[in-house]
Amino acid sequence: MIKKIILIILLSTPFFAAQSQKQTFTIWGRIVDYGYSPIESFSIKVLKLYTFTNRKEIIQDFKVNDTNGEFLIKDLTPGTYLIEITVENYTRFGITKTLENKNESVGEIVLQDTW
Repeated sequence: MIKKIILIILLSTPFFAAQSQKQTFTIWGRIVDYGYSPIESFSIKVLKLYTFTNRKEIIQDFKVNDTNGEFLIKDLTPGTYLIEITVENYTRFGITKTLENKNESVGEIVLQDTW
């Protein structure tokens, strides 16, 4: 009897382990200036928004150096995110994006210089 119970537990463990793995998604986009030239260097801060508690949690904070102004935010679980983009001498930009079951683009973001 105990052998049968152990066998059932051992056989069902991979099933439960597979169910507990979370699927992750990606957000991508491109940063350009008012003349549509790519901005090559900028910072991105990603905050997960918890709507029921009105709480924000920083989950990623990194710098991007890309000659085309492109960025990729990986390993995001389903939920709502605030993406803050900071570039020296440009206005700060923020966008909210909700991920449910697919990768998402924020498109081309045009920043206005501050001088």
